[in-house]
Formats: sequence, C-alpha cells, structure tokens
Amino acid sequence: MTRRIALLDGDLIAFRAAAANETRSIKVTHKLTKQVTEHAHRTAFKEHIKGKFELEEFDIEDVREAEKLSFALNAVNTTVEALQKSCDAESVEVFLSGKTNFRDALPLPTKYKGAREGLERPVQLSECRDHLRNKYKAKEAVNKEADDDLTIRSYELAKQGDIGVVCTLDKDADGTEVWLYNWNKMKEPVRIKGLGYLELDEKKVLRGQGRLWFFAQWVKGDPVDCFKPCEVAGKKFGDVGCYNLLAQCKTDKEAVQAVYKQFKSWYGTEPIKYTAWDGTEQEKTLFEFMDMYAACCHMLRFEGDKICTKTLLDKLKIEY
Repeated sequence: MTRRIALLDGDLIAFRAAAANETRSIKVTHKLTKQVTEHAHRTAFKEHIKGKFELEEFDIEDVREAEKLSFALNAVNTTVEALQKSCDAESVEVFLSGKTNFRDALPLPTKYKGAREGLERPVQLSECRDHLRNKYKAKEAVNKEADDDLTIRSYELAKQGDIGVVCTLDKDADGTEVWLYNWNKMKEPVRIKGLGYLELDEKKVLRGQGRLWFFAQWVKGDPVDCFKPCEVAGKKFGDVGCYNLLAQCKTDKEAVQAVYKQFKSWYGTEPIKYTAWDGTEQEKTLFEFMDMYAACCHMLRFEGDKICTKTLLDKLKIEY
C-alpha cells in the first residue's frame, strides 16, 4: 500500500512562528534634548519628522518584544497539523538546515546568501527549532540545506513506491521532480515533472516549473541567494531576457544549449579569472564556472549529486 508522507521545511515553519510571535518597533532619542519617543518603524518616524528635523539629530534603537513562548510553539504545531491535513498524509517528517552548507564555500564573486549574514533573527527562533527536534524528531542537514534533504527524501520514497510531498515556499523546489505543496500558491499538492514551463507575470517577474525553471535559475541566478552568473562579465541579464532565451525551448537539448551559449557569449572559451568573495584569485574553465553556478540552485536528488556541464552536453550531444 502506497504511503503518503508530508516532508516539511522546518526552517520556514520555525522562522514564521517565531517572527509572528513578536512585535517590532523603534525607540527614538533626540540627541540634544534626550526626549524619547516610540514609533512603529523607521519609515513612520521619517514621515513624523519630515520638514521639522533631520534624521541625524536622533539615535534610533530597535525594540523587539516576544509574546509567551507557548504561543509560538502552538503556531508550530498548528502549521504542522495543517500541512499534514492539506497533503492528506498519514505522517510528517521535518527537516532543518544545519550549521554547514557546501555552497557557503563556493568561490563565487559574491558569497552565497552573503546578504543574509548579520540579519536579526526572531527572538524565539532557537526555541521553535528545538521544539521541532523534540516533538517531531526533525532531522538536521549536514553540509547541505534542508531543501536538499527534502528532495533527497522525496526521491527515496518514490523509489519505494511511496509519495513524499515536499512542503515549502522555496522556489528552488519548483525545479525538482517531486510532489510539491507551496501553501501560498497551491490549493493542493502538485506533481512537478518533465521539462515544465516559464512565464512572465503581470509585473514581468519570471515564474515557472520543471527543468526549465532550474535552467532559468542556472543562467539568471537568484538575487535572494546572492548569485548572479553574469556578475563577473559585468553584464545585465534579467527575467525578461531569461524568458526570451528559454521559454520557447521544447526539449532539454534546446534549453541546455541555450544556457551554454549564453554563458559562452559572456565569457568565451578562455579561462575565466576573477576575485572570489573571500579575496582569493580564481581561474576556471567555462565548464567549471557553469558547474559552480549550477551547484547554487540544483537541489540534491541523492548524496553527492552534482551537475557536470561537460557530461550533460555530451549526453545531449551538444557541440562545444
């Protein structure tokens, strides 16, 4: 009998529950008079003093106050139960990111997810993560992301004849061949399979599913995760350009060939020399350079899974 298991993005569940359980405001002190006032946020304060004072006249302190921890933990439980019900699953498995991720060491010109470093996290985030470990036996990823473990587990279950529904809002999952439930966009789980599609929404933002979505991320990058394949070349390549490049491709060969030609148009065939985020001087072949960017957005299907550009070109019989 086929089992149906909800595979949950614990990072997201814990973060949202903790963030929703706290209020944020700012305490403002006038440097000269020492008068203290409180405001909802900086934007509101700027409007409040507009035409009267200069921002430099004030010291601004962030204030964060959390409600009872039980409220946040209850939100975690409610989310887990709701996702299990939405997936019509008999059980859940929860996955968390660990302290290490191989992508952090990639010698990109800008560090992978580097813009997130130093950002304040919700006050009760650690407690919510501990609750997922204790109550739901959440598994912590080792040298990879929770997103990788979600995909790996989904593939494992599929091989056993079972269904593992990946429950996440992360857009990388749209490029993996899994059962997916994005509760912000989907009424029920959907099966991501095949080449898929790309489209531009009313704001000209690129959307998609299937392997085309992975190919799109490979060549365009992801500003949220801080990787941009055209960065070293000093070029611009956005959603509309990516759509024009890939949306009409009907086969994997056409799509991969388009990605390869785009990289080649930026960098040619000579070794690519650049300075990585950690200050080291790098020299890579075009294939090595493409492999590095593929690693940023390719969710592992099994341990040690890697995209090798040259092997992929050979398999699809693409000349280079």
